Amino acid sequence: MKEKFIVSLVSQVLSNLIFIFAFYLLFLNLDISTLGIWALLNSIINMGFLLINIGLDTIHYQYSSKKNSSEYFGTFFTIKVVLLLINVIITIFFIIIISFTELWRIEYSILFLFLLLSKIMYNIANIFFINLKTKIKVFKAEIPTFIIASGKGISIIFISINLSRLTNPLLYLSVSLFTFNFIYLILILLFSKNEFTFEKPRRNFVILYLKDVKPLFFFSITLVIATNLGNLILDYSFGHDALGNFSFINNFIVDSLLVISGSIITIYLTLFSKFFEEGDLESVKKITYIIEKYYSIIMLFIVIVVLLNARLILSIFFKKYVETAPILCIMIFIPYFLAITRPYSYHFIAGKNQKINAYINIFTRITIIIMMVCLIPSKLFIFQFLGLGSLGYALSLTLPWILWTIINRYYSYKIYNIKPQKKIILHILIAIFSLLISYALKNLIFRYIFQNQIQLLIITSIFSLILFITCLFIFKELKREDITFFLQLIKLKNYKDSLREEFSNKTK
Repeated sequence: MKEKFIVSLVSQVLSNLIFIFAFYLLFLNLDISTLGIWALLNSIINMGFLLINIGLDTIHYQYSSKKNSSEYFGTFFTIKVVLLLINVIITIFFIIIISFTELWRIEYSILFLFLLLSKIMYNIANIFFINLKTKIKVFKAEIPTFIIASGKGISIIFISINLSRLTNPLLYLSVSLFTFNFIYLILILLFSKNEFTFEKPRRNFVILYLKDVKPLFFFSITLVIATNLGNLILDYSFGHDALGNFSFINNFIVDSLLVISGSIITIYLTLFSKFFEEGDLESVKKITYIIEKYYSIIMLFIVIVVLLNARLILSIFFKKYVETAPILCIMIFIPYFLAITRPYSYHFIAGKNQKINAYINIFTRITIIIMMVCLIPSKLFIFQFLGLGSLGYALSLTLPWILWTIINRYYSYKIYNIKPQKKIILHILIAIFSLLISYALKNLIFRYIFQNQIQLLIITSIFSLILFITCLFIFKELKREDITFFLQLIKLKNYKDSLREEFSNKTK
C-alpha cells in the first residue's frame, strides 16, 4: 500500500516540478503587471464558483468505506453536475457585477469565457478522478493527471519562450488551459472505464449527502472567499504590480510546496475512513504519526533554507522579485503547518465528525477574511484600515494557521484520544538551533570564503541540512529504521506489482 502513497506523491511532485520550471520562465519573462491581471482574472472566476465543492467530495471519500459504495456514484455525479450549473450561473452574475467596477476591462471578456469553460471541463473530470481515488486506483487516477499537468507545463514553457511573438499572452494561456482540461476530461473517462456503475440517483442517497454535507457547506464558501478575496482587495488598493508580486509567492512558491503534503490526502483519507469504520484507531494513530514525523522533518528543512537564504535565492533566480523576500519568509510557514496537521484535520471527516472539522475551518477562514480586510487596504469604501498591503496579506494568510494547527490537535485528542506528538516540538527546537548556527557561520565565515552567490547558496543549504539531520540522529528522532523505510520506498518491484494489480482487476 505504501507504494500508492509514493506514486501519488511522486506523480504530483514531478508534474509540479514541470510547472515550477514553466512558471519560472513565465515569471522571469512576463511583466509583473500582466501576472497581476492573470491572478485577478482567476480570482474573479473562482469567487463565482462559491458552491462548487461544499464538502461533497470529502463526504464521498468517506462513503468509500461502505460495502455498497459503488451504488453512490450515480447520485454523487448528479448532485455535482447540478452544483456545477448553479456555480456557472453565479459566476456569470458575479462577472456582470464586477463589470461595473474599476477592476473590469472590456478586453477581459474573451479571457473570462475560456477560463469559465476550462473550469467547467476540469470539474466534470474531477468527479471521475475522485471516484478512482476512492477505489484507491492511484495509477489510473495519477497517469492522466500527470500527463495533462505535464502538458500544461510544456505549453506554458512554449508561451514563455515565445512571449515576444505573442500579442496577447494571457489569451494563449487561457486557450491552453481550456484545451488541456478538455483532453483531461477525455483521458479520465477512458481510464475510468469499468471503474464505476452509473445507477439512477436515489432520493435517500441525496438526503444522506445533503445531511452529511451540511456542516461543511458554510466552510466551503468561506474557503473560496478566504482564498480569493485578498487578491481583489490588493489589486483594488495597490494595483496589478502589487498583486503580481504577491501571486509570485502565494500561487507559485507556496502552492508548489503545498503539493508535497496535499498529494497523498486522498489516499490516507480513504484509509482513515476504513479504519474508523472498523474501530481501528491504533492504525489511524500510527499512520498519522508517520506522516507527521516525516513531513515535519522535510518541511522544516525547507523553512530553514528559506529563512537562511530567501533574498539570496530570489536574487539568483528571480531578480525582479527580490523585494518579495519578507513575504516569502512569512508565508513559508504555511506549507509546514498544513503538512504536519492535515492528517489530524481529516480524522474528523473519516470519523464522521464533520461538524468539528467545519467549525475549525470556518473559524480559521473567517479569521483570515477579517485580517485581510483590516490589514491589506488603507481604505475600503468609507472605512480606514492599516494599509499594510502585501505584508498584511501575508500575515493574514499565515497567522490563522497557527491556531488551526493547535485546535485540530486538541480536538483529535479530546474526541479520539490521539495525542499530538511532543517530538514535533523537539523538531522545531532542533530546526531553530540549526538555523541560528547556519546563519552565524554564513555571515562570519562562508560569505567571505565563497564570493560566488550560487556557491554560497549551495554550501549554506548543504551545511544546514547536514547539521539538522545530525541533530535529529543525536536526539534519536531519526534512526536506522528510518533509513530502511526510505530504502523500501525506492524498490521498483513494489510499484510494478501494484501497477499490474490495478490494471488487471475489474470493478467488483
